[in-house]
Amino acid sequence: MERGQTLFFFCLISYFRSLLCCQCFPSHIQTDYCAASIVIKVKVQDLAMSDSEKWLRYDANISTVFKGRETFLFSIPDTMEIGTPGPAHSCGVQYLKPGLEYLISGNRDERGLRANACSGVKFWTDIQATLLHNVDCNCKIFIPKTWNIPMKNEYPPKTDDMCLAPTRGTCQFKSGVCKRDQNGVCQWNLVKPCSDKAP
Repeated sequence: MERGQTLFFFCLISYFRSLLCCQCFPSHIQTDYCAASIVIKVKVQDLAMSDSEKWLRYDANISTVFKGRETFLFSIPDTMEIGTPGPAHSCGVQYLKPGLEYLISGNRDERGLRANACSGVKFWTDIQATLLHNVDCNCKIFIPKTWNIPMKNEYPPKTDDMCLAPTRGTCQFKSGVCKRDQNGVCQWNLVKPCSDKAP
């Protein structure tokens, strides 16, 4: 193989590696909430510690606890250390910005709360509080494929315990949750009206 072809080959491999690394499986606020032991709204203060490029920890003020009050044992602290993967990880939120508010879904570790970069850290929006108060963790959500790499994500048969989510990024996806109706069937419910025409 000639030098030019070898260089092209390595560049192509690097490109596909970056595609695979940068594609997070799509998540919904309900999926994040149900998988986490703690879900809180925080305002980030400052970087507390950086473990090279792999791990970042931030001091954050806790505004609201949506899930996991019992894990704090005696009382809910005013601040908590939030750990999230750093710049060495190419997916999801790589750093938190001081002064901004976030919804953090994660699990306790020895120092505070550990959040997944792809699904545990979301910028705070006002609708999130209403969504979280309507979550039904007994209903599962299937999210259709939205990434470009060739991975199978075929629709499963619809059951009474599952919702097929609207297309990721649409108003219906951002403004709805999966919960049971009066007949005990899990259905997609909007917490505010949507004007777009996406399914």
